[in-house]
Amino acid sequence: MATHPSAWQSVPLPQRLAWSRRQMWLTAATAAQLPDLTGMRLAAAVHLDIKAAVFLEAFAEAGAEVAVTPVNPVTTRADVAAYVNSRMRVFDAADAGVPPVEACLDWSPTHTLEMGADLTAAAVARGYGRLAAAIEVTRSGIARLRGLDLPHPVFDLDRVPLKNNVHNRYAVGISTWQAFMSRTNLTLHGSVVVVVGYGEVGSGLARAAASLGARVLVAEESAERRLIAEYEGYETGTLAVLAARADVLVTATGRERVISESVLALLTSECFVLNAGHCANEIALDVLGPGTEVLPHVTSHRPFAGEILLLSGGHLVNLAAGDGDSLNSFDLTSALMLCAVGWASSGAAGHAPGVHPLPPEAWAPSIENY
Repeated sequence: MATHPSAWQSVPLPQRLAWSRRQMWLTAATAAQLPDLTGMRLAAAVHLDIKAAVFLEAFAEAGAEVAVTPVNPVTTRADVAAYVNSRMRVFDAADAGVPPVEACLDWSPTHTLEMGADLTAAAVARGYGRLAAAIEVTRSGIARLRGLDLPHPVFDLDRVPLKNNVHNRYAVGISTWQAFMSRTNLTLHGSVVVVVGYGEVGSGLARAAASLGARVLVAEESAERRLIAEYEGYETGTLAVLAARADVLVTATGRERVISESVLALLTSECFVLNAGHCANEIALDVLGPGTEVLPHVTSHRPFAGEILLLSGGHLVNLAAGDGDSLNSFDLTSALMLCAVGWASSGAAGHAPGVHPLPPEAWAPSIENY
């Protein structure tokens, strides 16, 4: 579970829930339009923070049976998990002898809502054939499913324009740097920030860092995305060249070990390393070792001559060290998830196994409530 709570997390749960429901008005409006979900057994693999409690209870109130497995214990809020478990089933590491994802499949879900494809990957490995459809929310989850022989259709919510052009591009960068500044008591003024990857999340990280006084460099393999970054005014190059200039190195690629041993060896002493992608494996954590805590959520590592300062053990920094995306910015993504699951209760029928774009009729109703 997450430790060293922020000021927001220290607010009593009933007050946080009431405030979250009040601010996530689009989620509430969308929830009121959900179809009857009686008969659906929805397994959700999500980051279990206060915003998840709001959208998960909406499914239950629409008639679905809901089971939850947290995608990362580091981003799980203990009080939120206890509240959700009082209203539906939460499978976590406390379920002795059975990994949470396997326990969730033993529960016999008919549909999944996922951040990272843990349930779908496990269903493929097991040969579980009872899923009618899955909704995948993250780019890394979709990438994980490439090449798998999927037994059911999976619908890509991440590519919905409202998700990748609003949430990914504008929300994540702000919440990432808020977490960094609150945990270090440092601003970005005068710092060289190297952003690794210039997708929607990376572009948001760069924009937010620049607005906070950083000099931003972009490391991107794609020539097309490098050109876009240059038109936005950023210096670009390869990671091998730019890493040595970083005061802060942030990755948002979804690729395993993109911050490799060779990259870590290039960093100047006291460089901060943080992850704004889904999984901590974007960083070669085995090279860094356990390190020594210098502040809550900041550890010092010396695998080479200089010191490397790692945020949140390499886990998703805005949730592991902060409060995640703001209530109002995540409200749209939450509404999209409600729409997608509501549509999947009947609209997914007839789709072949494999990854599919989420059709407009599955998500457009969410924006009509604006």
